[in-house]
Amino acid sequence: MKSILVVQLKRLGDVILTTPALAALREQHPGSQVTLLIDHYSRDLVPALQHVDEVLVYERKHSFPIWLQLLRREFDLCIDCTGTDRSALISFLSKAAHRIIFRSVARHRLRSWVYTELVDVSVRNCHTIDLYLSLVRPGTAAPKPALELALPEATISSAQKVKSKLGVTGAFLVVHPGTARREKYWVPERWAEVLRHLKERLHLPAVITGGSDPEELRHIEAIKGFLGPDYPVANVAGRLDFLLTAALIREAAFFIGVDTAAAHVASAFECPQVVLFGVTNPYHWHPTHPRGRVVRAGFGSDYEPRNPREKGQPMSELSTSTVIDAIESVLEAGARS
Repeated sequence: MKSILVVQLKRLGDVILTTPALAALREQHPGSQVTLLIDHYSRDLVPALQHVDEVLVYERKHSFPIWLQLLRREFDLCIDCTGTDRSALISFLSKAAHRIIFRSVARHRLRSWVYTELVDVSVRNCHTIDLYLSLVRPGTAAPKPALELALPEATISSAQKVKSKLGVTGAFLVVHPGTARREKYWVPERWAEVLRHLKERLHLPAVITGGSDPEELRHIEAIKGFLGPDYPVANVAGRLDFLLTAALIREAAFFIGVDTAAAHVASAFECPQVVLFGVTNPYHWHPTHPRGRVVRAGFGSDYEPRNPREKGQPMSELSTSTVIDAIESVLEAGARS
């Protein structure tokens, strides 16, 4: 039996986009012991992760236990999905005979000597899902596993209780307008216009999800202010943990939000969705399922993320009509299917 260490210390969204690689790894090495090392910011996702036998959580301020574990253990294979100095040190301490990362790390001489195999994949020119998959099965044209999150039954049950408390008895839509990065915020007045359109179009109540960052909460309150008191909206931002938020998104009839981990959750459950992008290039992060669309500031509603070098515009350049047109295209495609 092989002992495999997968190092993924990037953001929560990256951990979600790593799930196809974990599925492929399990398929390629059945019976192996797979350990996933993640950053503490992603710990909420652990109960929903499949195809791993063990999850280690790296605490930046209390990292000694992890370093001690690595010194005491020995792996056969280490796959580094992160590509930083910290992950290089972890890969070295894994003592694995095979230590794998993408070739671009070779630009860092002090880092590249750690690895025994550099995979020829362009970080710039492929979707993040494909990047992580290439580390598991380089050069393979096998069918791509889907994003996969398996929410615990207790979390799904808790989501039903949340819906009951909110008075949401039937179908609903999820709106996720906030994120940790201020440049991803869209104009509150335009959010309100889009939500009014969705109300008229779908006749469904809206549930706003989000984190607890004070600026994000103020942004959401501004949106609610433009909606007015008569709009049927329930705001759970900052009140639910990530898995419980994911359980609500799983049931949503429609998802709309900015580029953040919540959008990747909607992708994992193939929820009809529109994701808003500004300066960030959607090429590496866009939904890959057929009911997902992206819109980008500076482009029309027919935009497709085909160019990884394409420059974007500030979110203020994204018009309401562009977002509404993209919503309509997703709804019409769903009606045809």
